[in-house]
Amino acid sequence: MKKLLIIGGGEMQVPIIKKAKELKIYCLVSDFDPQAPGFKYADVCINVSTLDLNKTLEIAKKYKIDGVITTSDYPVRTLAYICDKTGLKGLSSYSAGICTDKFLQREILSSTKYYVPKHFMFSSVKEMQSHINDLSFPLIVKPIDSSASRGVSKVENREELIPAFNDALGFSHGEKVIIEEFIYGREYSVESLTQNNKTHVIAITQKSTNGSNNKYFVESRHIVPADLSGEEKSDIELYVRDIIKTLKINNSATHTEIKLSPKGIVMMEIGGRLGGDFITSDLVPLSTGIDMLDNIIKIALGEKINIKKTRSTFAGIRFINSDNYSNAKRIVDSKNKQIIKYNFKPYKNTQITNSLDRLGYVIACCPERKELEDLLNF
Repeated sequence: MKKLLIIGGGEMQVPIIKKAKELKIYCLVSDFDPQAPGFKYADVCINVSTLDLNKTLEIAKKYKIDGVITTSDYPVRTLAYICDKTGLKGLSSYSAGICTDKFLQREILSSTKYYVPKHFMFSSVKEMQSHINDLSFPLIVKPIDSSASRGVSKVENREELIPAFNDALGFSHGEKVIIEEFIYGREYSVESLTQNNKTHVIAITQKSTNGSNNKYFVESRHIVPADLSGEEKSDIELYVRDIIKTLKINNSATHTEIKLSPKGIVMMEIGGRLGGDFITSDLVPLSTGIDMLDNIIKIALGEKINIKKTRSTFAGIRFINSDNYSNAKRIVDSKNKQIIKYNFKPYKNTQITNSLDRLGYVIACCPERKELEDLLNF
């Protein structure tokens, strides 16, 4: 029986743990939380930080694992360290370092033909203030290495800048903050699989955020596939493949966030992992029939991936907040068979500042785009 180490046992890792068990794989799960929900499904539960390189390497060697995966952002550095030390398939430490450093992504792409937003990195308010005259509003302020939109905000003027900076700094592991030019345009994410230096773009997701009239940019809805012209789709696929090659990403899933702007395609950030928000665990399989969880396990174990498309439908997710909570309840109570799954947290009247503030979700799948959009328009 193959042995797979899954770094992280939180709620978002549960689907990949379940998938591995479904495939009759012996699962070792590591997490700093002794009550991690993923431990319930593991063969071996290991209470260790997902960021502890040496202890995780000890575990990998002790159990003679056949593969290692994670579906979280920061632990990709631990995964890469294990792969570098053991020869297992996965991200290199070089690529993992880039994928977890938004400033480094900007710096590397600055030497390519692609447009990169004007950007700065600061570690203190004092340092930022010494460059204040170099900044033109509006701006995006974000931690160098956080996820789930934590600490990310749009700033319209100098009065908003210091509070936004301090908020972002509080979410940064590396205690650094990026301040960059705000890019206007339509937002998408691109889900890809790279194996043996060949990249397959599996799906392009159309994103909606609450940011148009809000300084916080948190996704409110995703739809797969995105509504794009044939030329736009081809341009995005070519762009993402080129970015992945430039960053030397191999034997990994990638989640690339982009905007189609007046300045062309602009990468907002890239992660060396599957996309979250149920995009790759639910929406991509519902829309295409391609099992992304199965495929990243195959990549980790050195087995050939299966990217044959067997479905062609429209799948989407709408996230629940205090404004649409009652309407979401009404839609779910209608027992519409096109609603695939849903989840409601207890109601509270709160501002959505990051993904963790959302009050649940509704996932649906329909044969037509407009039908799906109407269903999720609550």
